[in-house]
Amino acid sequence: MNKNRIGLIIVIVLALLAVVLVVSDKDSTLWAKDSEFAVKDTANIVKIYMVDKNNQSVLFERQDRGGWLLNGHVKAHEKNTSMLLKTIKSLDVEYPVSRKSYNNVIKVMSGSSVKVEIYKKDYHINIGQLKLFEYVNKARVFYVGAATPDNMGTYMIMEGSDRPYVVSMPGFRGFVSARFTTNETDWESHAIFRIPYENIQEVSVERSDSPERSFKVRKLDKGYEIMATQNRQIIPVYDTVALYTFLDGFKDINFEALIYDMPQRKIDSILNSTPVHIIKLTETNGEKHELKTFNMPTGPNQEALYGFEPEYDKDRMYAWYEGRMLMVQYFTFDKITRPVDFFYPPQR
Repeated sequence: MNKNRIGLIIVIVLALLAVVLVVSDKDSTLWAKDSEFAVKDTANIVKIYMVDKNNQSVLFERQDRGGWLLNGHVKAHEKNTSMLLKTIKSLDVEYPVSRKSYNNVIKVMSGSSVKVEIYKKDYHINIGQLKLFEYVNKARVFYVGAATPDNMGTYMIMEGSDRPYVVSMPGFRGFVSARFTTNETDWESHAIFRIPYENIQEVSVERSDSPERSFKVRKLDKGYEIMATQNRQIIPVYDTVALYTFLDGFKDINFEALIYDMPQRKIDSILNSTPVHIIKLTETNGEKHELKTFNMPTGPNQEALYGFEPEYDKDRMYAWYEGRMLMVQYFTFDKITRPVDFFYPPQR
């Protein structure tokens, strides 16, 4: 190979590298503009970090198997997270802040705003369908301030810029600042179980009020086995529709509220009392779950509702799951706390 050919190859390679660098840097050049708040390709967002002036923060991390992890330890609320992504995608600049309002807006934002960092998946080589050398890119950093006086816009400013803008969301009447909250409880998923019936290997329900109605369901190579746990008797014939109705209930079980401010002394007292139910579930992949429910004190107005004052709340229970105290509803849990006779074939 002669020197001229080698030189030509080097020139071509350098030219290709220049094209790659220009293309890969295109997004960062665009968002460097002080009004480019929106991220259109939210499917590539892998992390969102938000922190306020009181150092209260939330971190969202996209999981490989779907969904988002919140602050490294709990699942993020699916609908609320989707709403946040939709908001980030749809941010639209209305106009820059006027000179008359500038000083006041900057002063307010310096004392009260939320810093938003958005990270997305990118590629060092990104030409058409050719995508090579994946990396995580800090795509946006901006500050979200308060609502405008008419509550129809939100003050926002890009990091490194000295020009704030009024930003809105097309089709949405109101201000978007409320959607950038750093309160962790606003983002926590209320999901307890999201397990399809085919992924359930074994599940048992213990009932303290009637132990004779406790049971265990076990998946076999073919079909299922249902056992009354008190006498360990296998139900010879069961209602298949009832069985699948019970198992299908585990695909969508939520709690009403997370009780995050309960004193430890009260938590210990509840956990030392007799559970109403103990639910143990093993998935086909071996993952195990255990949940216990406990009676709650009588709720307000229950005497007027039921004609007498019940000993315990008839609508809600405490639930202890994965180290957290939750408030759950009987209406929801009735689907997965059936008695064993629920599975008996209907009488003809």
